[in-house]
Amino acid sequence: MKTRQFRLGSLLLGAVLVIAGSAATVQWLRSRKAGALEKQSASAGAPIALAREAAQRNHIVTEKVKKTRLAADLQIVGSVSYDQNHYAVVGPLVPGRVSSLRVGVGDLVRPGQTLAEVESAEVGQAQATFLSAIARAGAAEANVHRERDLASQRISSARDREVAEAQATSESAEVKAAVERLRALGLSGADIESLRRGHGAGGRLLLRAPIRGTVVSRSITLGQAVERATDAFRIIDLTHLWVLLDLYERDLGRVHAGQAAELRTEAHPGETFRARVAYVTPLIDEKTRTANVRIEFDNAAGKLRPGQFVTARLVGDSKHVSAETLAVARSAVQTVDGKSAVFVSGPSGFERRLVEIGLSSGDWVEVRSGLSEGEEVATDGAFLLKSELLR
Repeated sequence: MKTRQFRLGSLLLGAVLVIAGSAATVQWLRSRKAGALEKQSASAGAPIALAREAAQRNHIVTEKVKKTRLAADLQIVGSVSYDQNHYAVVGPLVPGRVSSLRVGVGDLVRPGQTLAEVESAEVGQAQATFLSAIARAGAAEANVHRERDLASQRISSARDREVAEAQATSESAEVKAAVERLRALGLSGADIESLRRGHGAGGRLLLRAPIRGTVVSRSITLGQAVERATDAFRIIDLTHLWVLLDLYERDLGRVHAGQAAELRTEAHPGETFRARVAYVTPLIDEKTRTANVRIEFDNAAGKLRPGQFVTARLVGDSKHVSAETLAVARSAVQTVDGKSAVFVSGPSGFERRLVEIGLSSGDWVEVRSGLSEGEEVATDGAFLLKSELLR
């Protein structure tokens, strides 16, 4: 009996100790959380002042929070592609053998530059036909002059002169046909003129670049036998690119040709590339229910590449504005500890203020909470204040 009472007492004592320990733990956690919140609040509200030298070098520009009507921007992820108007595929139009290669993948070429040389029996035959036609045309023209002289002296009849003139006209037509045949095989006007002067025969065909650009592929090798219309080279002018977007049906009314766009890519963080919408397809894809949007981009600096992903921000159209809302300059909003914040100007310096942002429009961003109309926030120099806060 005593043993049973002793065990019961031990259990009651253990339960009391557990309850007491739990209460103490809860109280400790509450005090720790309260301390952390108090510390965070103090940190958020503490004014930030720049060092004298930093303040002299960097003037902080402020702007008042105001109410305005915003035209909502549209942000879409798209991909970079080559401009089809600045893309070329080069290859022989006759069968033959590659006798010379002048460029390789990655080489920058100019219009008219020789890429490769192909020896072709078909080209050789066409060249021979051309030279024969020139010779016959020359002889026919000489015969015309002779017949005209004889006719003027009444030695030859008018009919003989007419026959000679008809023959000369026929031979001249044969020369023109031979020239067109050579052009159809890929010879240029300069090649044909050189052939007329007695140079460039031997069935050689020069493959030339039709545009300025970079050779992105070469599918032929020295000595290789090639067929008609082989895609030997692909050339892209990388200074002209397209950015392709898939636009949902519900957003079609907010996008139009000529609309300003801003492009961003992870390859160049913090950098914005400006462009414009060039085309919005009038067709909707039946499977994805999207329409294609094409942005044309001047890539003279070479910072974007085909195949790259970009984030495109289509600047809101003034025809589609929201109701009047509170807004600040986009440059005023900074990300601190994963949250949106601004720096509000006060008598003792700048105070960090967490804000909830909404839609954006050009250089302005909607503020849903955290600010009041008329307050002044840092715009130019806000990043410097953020750096000072994180020191």
